[in-house]
Amino acid sequence: MYKGKKLAIVIPCYKVSNIIDKVITGLPNFVDKIYLVDDKCPENSLKNVKSKSKKIKKIYRNINKGVGAAVKDGYRYSLKDKNDITVRIDGDGQMDIKHIKKFIDPIIDRTAEFTKGNRFKDLSFLKNMPYLRIIGNIFFSVIGNLMTKNIIIFDFLNGYTCISNRALNKVLKKNLDDDYFFDTVLIYQLSILKIKILDIPMKAKYENEKSNINILKTGFSFIFKNLLFSLGVKK
Repeated sequence: MYKGKKLAIVIPCYKVSNIIDKVITGLPNFVDKIYLVDDKCPENSLKNVKSKSKKIKKIYRNINKGVGAAVKDGYRYSLKDKNDITVRIDGDGQMDIKHIKKFIDPIIDRTAEFTKGNRFKDLSFLKNMPYLRIIGNIFFSVIGNLMTKNIIIFDFLNGYTCISNRALNKVLKKNLDDDYFFDTVLIYQLSILKIKILDIPMKAKYENEKSNINILKTGFSFIFKNLLFSLGVKK
């Protein structure tokens, strides 16, 4: 536990077989539950998890539907196990777990009920970030600002997040995306619910990874889906 709160971490796992064990071993001891969600990974990434910790719950999806679907499965288990706070990180090792308390403390202090990373607070990371990711993240964040009418937060696709059990229980009842748009739609729905959102400045770690997102195709689909959400129409 951390400051009297039961803490869980959700990690969607897809093609991270070479790094996921290192990510797991780097988690702090105060984490109570670790939900690893294999989204029908062709590498069977979870086979490389050597830890036998009873904190770990391995969740295997029968169909690959996307990172959003995987995160939602982890969230449901977290609610079922009655955790107080749930952190979500990706399994690729790009999120520095040393900063996890920065995401948790505002929720415990009731400054916010949802915290998220913002890599754009320190633009030095741009020199290492792949060009397409820069375009994609800025584009999706600007659209997210317009749809949520919130210009204070940014970096909508950042998957380093933390949410209170109360907020999670509310937002999981809403329509959320199964794929790359999950984080933006999650923020959209949290905004509708008037859940307090707080950006947490963080540094990104990038090497030579290639993005799987088709910027043009994804962008048009993103705009269309968010227009449907804004009109109250389920996809």
